[in-house]
Amino acid sequence: MSLRWKEIRKIDFHAHVVLHEREDTDLKLNTPEMMLEVMEKNNVERAVILPINYPEYFPLTGDERKDWLRANNDRQAELMRESKGRFIAFADCALSGIYSGTWQVVAELERAVKELGLRGLKIHPSNLKVAADDPRLFPVVKKAAELEIPILIHSYPSASDPMFDLSAPERIFRLIWAVGLDPEERPPFIIAHMGGVRFLEMVVGGGYIDLAGMLLDICELYGVEFAERLLRRIGLERVLFGMDYPIFPSL
Repeated sequence: MSLRWKEIRKIDFHAHVVLHEREDTDLKLNTPEMMLEVMEKNNVERAVILPINYPEYFPLTGDERKDWLRANNDRQAELMRESKGRFIAFADCALSGIYSGTWQVVAELERAVKELGLRGLKIHPSNLKVAADDPRLFPVVKKAAELEIPILIHSYPSASDPMFDLSAPERIFRLIWAVGLDPEERPPFIIAHMGGVRFLEMVVGGGYIDLAGMLLDICELYGVEFAERLLRRIGLERVLFGMDYPIFPSL
């Protein structure tokens, strides 16, 4: 099984490039060189590089910290450009400080896509400390639809959201349906981590899911046959491969 897995060419839809180590985070050092090496070993052709809506994600200078969202997006674009096509970078998001007003967030997203060439948006409600269906995110979702980019939304319990309320799947579904767009106008959206411990809700919800951090747990707890039945019930056309590397190890 391991040999066959490595022979399959893959696109990893959930990975992180981490440029500095910190003791207070589960994000381990993972430089572009380290990421590319892991990709080669596991036959991963391209990886979607995701930010985490957090000002300390990249090491920033004092001036960059004043506008960390812009700085993080600039760094994401740099990583994508220097990877020569191996990295697909998504834009970051903020809802505090100088980005307390939604129009600033929308303007930065437009810059990130039109000027920097970023290919999608990552929303991490737990790190933003807002619910996924917070009305302040509605204009952001509408701008993503206008820009024709996908939105990947974190959905997993974390230290910043231990009750798993802010990023619960039901809030994500409510966000996508509540923005007032017709179904054909809604941006493609991906629920990360299979919706966490509420993975069964993926059966009745919409959009896509990524497997990051949950598929191996489900296999260990319930068995491979259950995991296969679950994915087929969700619909294989909705499932995206992702490992959440380096938080979770490569296979």
